[in-house]
Amino acid sequence: MLHRPLTFAIFMSITMWACAQTAPTALPGFATPLRPLLEALHRSGVSASLECSGHCPGYRFDIPHLRTPSSSEGTPLQLARETFSDDPAMHVSQDPDGTIRITESGTLTELLDVKISHVSFEKDGVLLRYAAYGAEHALYYAILKAPEILAFAKAHDIQIPFDGFPGAQLGQIPADLPHVSGSMDNLTLPQALDRLVKTFPGIWVYEDCPAGDGKSRVVDFRFFSLQNPGFFPQ
Repeated sequence: MLHRPLTFAIFMSITMWACAQTAPTALPGFATPLRPLLEALHRSGVSASLECSGHCPGYRFDIPHLRTPSSSEGTPLQLARETFSDDPAMHVSQDPDGTIRITESGTLTELLDVKISHVSFEKDGVLLRYAAYGAEHALYYAILKAPEILAFAKAHDIQIPFDGFPGAQLGQIPADLPHVSGSMDNLTLPQALDRLVKTFPGIWVYEDCPAGDGKSRVVDFRFFSLQNPGFFPQ
């Protein structure tokens, strides 16, 4: 299947202070086709997931071509279908709880079937500063470190790039900053990701790609929110 890869830079936080911002930074010459969907999700109090195939490492962060909806009005389901309507391989559905599911035909997703027995975001009753205060921090510093995930990835030649988010460099953290606490037990990876977007609302993205060696695969994860909606060159 032919994609039109659009390399984009996710406007990510370099400190957790950015997670508390209420408006994204506007950049001249850039469009944000996910913004209407993110706004609809926010209005409805639900989140979404996207599972797709990509072309990384050559085109890292590419996802299927997006169409900017003609209007920001409408339900999350309507806007999701319009946003991904240019690619017939993309399928959009909605769970009974309102969660929007966007999946691409043919995407290899066996990593998502792995069940995690236990992952904690606290130590001795104290929140892990480097893992509890952001979706990507929680994912990369805690969830993807679960033995079950590491073992499955090794056994199936799956590479999971780690971006080195600067969670451990935080200063004083406001008490009311959104965070995950406690632990997650006996959950599949998608269920854990769904838990994260209940605390940090938005869209979680799973992207499966062939690796450069032609044998292994690369699996990448990203989160989009109203604070970090993703920027696409016009």
